[in-house]
Order: sequence, then structure tokens, then C-alpha cells
Amino acid sequence: MGAIDRFGDGLAEVRRLLTLDPSHDHDLDGSDLSSEMGASVRRSAVVLLVSHFEGFLKSMSEEMLDSFNDGSIETRRIPKGVRELHIVPHLTEIVSCNDERQKFVLLAKLTKISSLWNDDAKPSRGTLKAAVVSRTVHNADSDCIERLFEMFGISDVCSGEIDVRDEQSDSEESHNIRARLQDLVKCRNDIAHGDIDRKPTGDDVKRYLIFLENYARRLDRKSKQAVPIQQ
Repeated sequence: MGAIDRFGDGLAEVRRLLTLDPSHDHDLDGSDLSSEMGASVRRSAVVLLVSHFEGFLKSMSEEMLDSFNDGSIETRRIPKGVRELHIVPHLTEIVSCNDERQKFVLLAKLTKISSLWNDDAKPSRGTLKAAVVSRTVHNADSDCIERLFEMFGISDVCSGEIDVRDEQSDSEESHNIRARLQDLVKCRNDIAHGDIDRKPTGDDVKRYLIFLENYARRLDRKSKQAVPIQQ
């Protein structure tokens, strides 16, 4: 199962959670208890939704990396950003090391990644580490997503607007990608950091969910641009 399919399962989980929102039952009397229950469900749904989206970004980054990691790809065809991410931290550690013995130990370890600066080499399977790339995904904001894709030579994945379609209501609307991500991440952060007054409405949560469902599909299509063309 690919990253986009696992994200679809995550969206289904969020939708199941939202069925517990009493506001879906129009026969309720609108009591304070029902209102607070609905707010709690929607707050939980936002946190769960963003967690699944972050998981999708991590899994997608690993899938992109895997396409360069089978031992048959020449170094020159591996995106520069991916190579730097694997090399620069090691060099920085060596330069900052004040212990001469330890420094030579660290230098010896460079042989494992030396193929990454030889354009004609074909790094062996496993030279590139999925965890090194996925660790760069630490939240779901536009800056983090842009950096991830730029590492693979793909730009402007958060620019402009996206038309999203609600298949249930057969309606369509446009979302500014950066603005919607900023709104969504701030809402999640407010809730996660204990802001008890941050209570997204049912329409807010529905809008977030439909936006991420459509935007994830776009990112999945964009990620295919990182796959090396066989020569």
C-alpha cells in the first residue's frame, strides 16, 4: 500500500470520528452537553487529520527516495539536495570535532557515503537512508513541504490555488494553498498546545478534510517527477 492509499485510510478514520459529533443529529435539542461533545470531537478530528497528513508526507518522502536507492542509479542522477542531506551533517561533525582520534574515526566512516560525491559511481542499495529524509518532515506547513520537494528538485508545490471538489455535495471551490495550510496548522497547534477556546466548526473541519484530500493527490502526482528516468 502506497503513501496516498494509507492517507486515504487515515481520512476514513477521521470521517468515522466525525460521526460522533452530535451536530450530525438534527433531532438533538442543542444542549450544552451536546455542544461541548461536538466541540471535543471536532478538535480531536483536526489533530488526527494533521497527524495523518504529516504521516503521508513522511511516507511519500521515503517513496521518492526509494526510487534512487536500488543500486543502479548513477550519482549524477540523484538530486543534489538528497546527496547534501546525507553528506553535509557528517562533514560538519568532523569539522566541529576537537578530538583528533575521534576525528579520524569519523573520517573513516565517510567511505560508506563516498560514492555520493562521485558522479560516475552507483551508490549501493541502502546508501541513501529513508529516515534521513523523512526526519526533515517535522510539521505540515508550506515551508516544510516546499523544502522537502525542493530537495528532490521539484519547486512551487505550495504556490497558487487548488480547486477542490466535495464529491458528496458535488460542489467545488478554490483554496489558496499556503493560506489554507497556515490556517490548518495553526488550528492544530492551538488545540495541541491546550487552547481550550479554539473550537473549529463542522464546516471548518469539512473544509480542512476536503482540502487535504485533494492537495495530497496533487502532491502524490508531483512526487512522481522525482523518479529517475532510466537511461
